[in-house]
Parts: sequence; C-alpha cells; structure tokens
Amino acid sequence: MLIPRNAILLILLFVFGNSFSQTISGIVLDGVTEKPLEGASVFFHKTSIGTTTNSKGEFTIEHRKDLNTPLVISFMGYQMSISEGSSFENRTKFYIYESSFVLDEVILDSNDNWSYELKLKEFKKHYLGETKNGRSCKLLNEEDLRLKFNKKTKRLTARATAPIYIRNENLKYLILVELQHFEVNYKHVSKNKKNLDLDYVSYAGINYFQSLQKNLSPTVQKNREQAYLGSSIHFMRALSSNELNEDEFSIYSNGKKVKPKKYISIFPIGIQNSVKVQLRGKLYISYKEGKESSIDSQVGTFYIDNYGNYSPVDKIRFGGEMGRQRMGDALPMDFMIETKNKSDS
Repeated sequence: MLIPRNAILLILLFVFGNSFSQTISGIVLDGVTEKPLEGASVFFHKTSIGTTTNSKGEFTIEHRKDLNTPLVISFMGYQMSISEGSSFENRTKFYIYESSFVLDEVILDSNDNWSYELKLKEFKKHYLGETKNGRSCKLLNEEDLRLKFNKKTKRLTARATAPIYIRNENLKYLILVELQHFEVNYKHVSKNKKNLDLDYVSYAGINYFQSLQKNLSPTVQKNREQAYLGSSIHFMRALSSNELNEDEFSIYSNGKKVKPKKYISIFPIGIQNSVKVQLRGKLYISYKEGKESSIDSQVGTFYIDNYGNYSPVDKIRFGGEMGRQRMGDALPMDFMIETKNKSDS
C-alpha cells in the first residue's frame, strides 16, 4: 500500500491463481493450560482475510502465497501472536499467553497541559482523518486509549491497553487495530491551544478489516472504489508496475509536467514482483488532473511489493490529497477493482 494493456485497463495490477493459495488449519491454545480458546480472531495483517476459532479452538484460513503479510491471532486478555513469513504454514498448534498488562496509575505530568477532550479530538482528527470516510468512523472503545501531550516537544502520543475497534460507516468495515505507534508532531501550539500548526503524523499497527456487508450494496461498492482511486496505494501499485500513465497519474516537477521515467527509477528485485524505487527529489502527483498530491522520499531507495505496500513507511511523506488520507480511507491489502479505460467506456 503490483495485464493486458488492450481493451480493458485493469486497475487490478496483479494476476492471481489457485497455485498461489493454500488452506491453513490449526488450533489456538492457552500457552499455560493448553486449553482451546473459542472466539479468537485469526487473520492476515492489513487484509480482510480472517476467521474465528470454534468451540474446540480450531480454525481454517486461506493463505495467499503472494501476499507477504504475517498471520495474527488476537484474543481479549491475551498477548497478540504474530507469525512472520511462512513459519505458520506447517504448524497445527498456536499457543498464546495471557497479557500481564497492569492498569495505569494516574500520574500527573506537568508537561501535559491538554485536556483529555482536546487530546481525543486531535487523535481522531489525525488517526481517523477529516475526509468524508474519516468522519464516518467511530471508535467503539475509546476508553482503552491512553493519550499524552508533551508541551516541550509539542508531541501528542497514544497507546492502547487493548485492541481498538473502528466502525467505518461509509466503507462498511469493522477494523481491529493493535496500535503499536502513534504520534502527532506540531510546529507551533498557541497558548490558548486553538492554533495547532501541524508538522507531521506517524502511526503503525496491526490491522484486520472485516466487511460489515456480505453482499455489498452499490453505494458501499462505489464508496470503496472512490477511496481507492487516486489513493496512495493506487499510486504505489501503478508506480511499481510502470503504469502511471495508463492509470491516469501525471507527474510534475518545479511546476512542469514531466515524463515519469526521467524522475523515477524502478528496479525489479525478483521477489514476488517487488521493486525498489528512487526519486529525483520531491515530486507532485495529479490523478486525472484533479486530485493533487506530492511525494517526498527521505531515503535514497524505497521498496514496493506486489500489493502496493511500501517501506520504510516512515520515510515516505505524502502531501496534498494523499497526505490527508488516514485510517478512515484505508482499504485492506486484498482489495482490488477493475475499471474500463475511458476509450472503452
């Protein structure tokens, strides 16, 4: 958050086959008592591929070989289990352990002069976003958030004592998030706290998207497609497949429209259609000559996999339309759409 060029232009940038998937079955057990755990969530990170364990702790889940993302097991009161790579393919038993989390004591911090209401408002603003989709989101257990502002560093941070749940009404997703990192850095904060000049936002976590509609309504399907088109994940997929023009992205430098190949170098690395990318400075992006964004890499080289995921995430800065996207506009990695080219419609 990578094909034919005739007749139908596929925004679906990857070709999948049955040979790329397998079924994984297992049982989730308490790591101490070895008793089966019913109702544990088993899913692949950043996807909508997931299930829950039955009364015997058993589960079955499809694994797409070309989807390079860890298998996660989450259960209330237990530490989240994360299995990287293919380490889970031949396992049948998955042990998880009760969390040793202790409730926070109330500690007064002289550097935190913000009210909880202001901190929560800023968290929602910068984590869920202020777009139409972001505003449609509701935090279902905001009481599990721990928010802190440091007036010396002008930084707002957040952590959660349990997985947080987000209901996205526009896109009809219930999102489970194990929040690993969140910070908002401000350039300037006025004394009355009404003028908050943003510097940058950074966050990371383990996410699982569960669709709230089995059969999508036309409205929800349209909302999801609109969230995708012109998004950062759409751009990254088009970039990695060398199809920026076909997907109606234009690149600008110093106010002039330029040929992407002169300013963006792409090198295949032979790992599941992944590529490494180098940019010649900060570039500006226009989607269909309407949605305006920018991209700036803080590193010489970054990487994109076949689903459009890029790394290092914290070193790629988006501005404009893409920079305003937050969790409220996020889609699972396995989300794909097909559209016809203008000339065919």
